[in-house]
Amino acid sequence: MIDQAVLFPEVLTHGFSDRLGGVSEGRYASLNVSAKWGDEPEAVAENHRRIAAAAGFSGTPLCLVRQVHGAAVLRASEVTATSEADAIWSHRDDPPAIVGVMTADCVPVLLADADATVWAAIHSGWKGTVAGIVGATVRVLAEEGVAPSELRAAIGPCIELAAFEVGPEVAARFPEEFVDRRSFAKPHVDLVATVRAQLLAAGVRPENVERVGGCTHADAHRYYSYRRDGAGIGQHLAFIGPAGGPMG
Repeated sequence: MIDQAVLFPEVLTHGFSDRLGGVSEGRYASLNVSAKWGDEPEAVAENHRRIAAAAGFSGTPLCLVRQVHGAAVLRASEVTATSEADAIWSHRDDPPAIVGVMTADCVPVLLADADATVWAAIHSGWKGTVAGIVGATVRVLAEEGVAPSELRAAIGPCIELAAFEVGPEVAARFPEEFVDRRSFAKPHVDLVATVRAQLLAAGVRPENVERVGGCTHADAHRYYSYRRDGAGIGQHLAFIGPAGGPMG
C-alpha cells in the first residue's frame, strides 16, 4: 500500500501510495486518491482513510492543492480552497499538517531535514521539472533557515526513461545529458535523473537523495499511469508530516 524512504526522522510519517489495498473499482481499482476523473467520492474518502490509518496520521489534516504543472510553492498554513501550486511545505511551528501531492506518472518528491524543522511534498511533472519546481522548493526551505545540505529527499514512483517518449520540442527543453536519442525511435527523457540532478544543483547532498518505488508505466499491477492508460484512471498520494499529531 505504501512505500517509504529510510532517510527521514521518525517524528515524521511519510510515504508514496501505490494502487493496492483500496476500495475503488474498475479503472480506478483500488487505492485511488482522487475523484477528479469520476471515481466515487465515498470510495476515494475511504482510500484516504486507509492510507492515513496505515501511516499513522489519522488525527492530522492532510493539505492538498490544485496542481497546475508550474513552479509555485505554498506554505500549508496559507493554503485556501482555491490555491494552485505544485509544492506544499510546512514548519514545525505551524499548525500540524501533512502535506501531499497526487501523481500518476509525474515525479513525486518529499523533502525534510533531520530535525524535522520543515517538510515538503513536490509534484514535478515534465513541465514543472523544466520550470524548476524542485529547486524552487529547496530555496523556500532555505529561507526558513534549513540549509540545502541538511535536507533529505525521496524521489517516488514515476515514469522512467524507457517509457517516457517525447517529441523533439519537449526533448529540447531538457539538458542533453538526460535525453536518450539513440536507444529508441524517438527521444526519451530521464525525469528521475533530471530531478536528482536538480536536487544536487540546489545543494542537497548525494547521499541524502533516495529513490523509492519503480516505474509507474511498466508495472500496471502496482501503479496507475496516465501515459499507459489515459485519463479516467487513479492517482497515487505522496505525503509527509508529523506522525500522530503535534510534535513535541
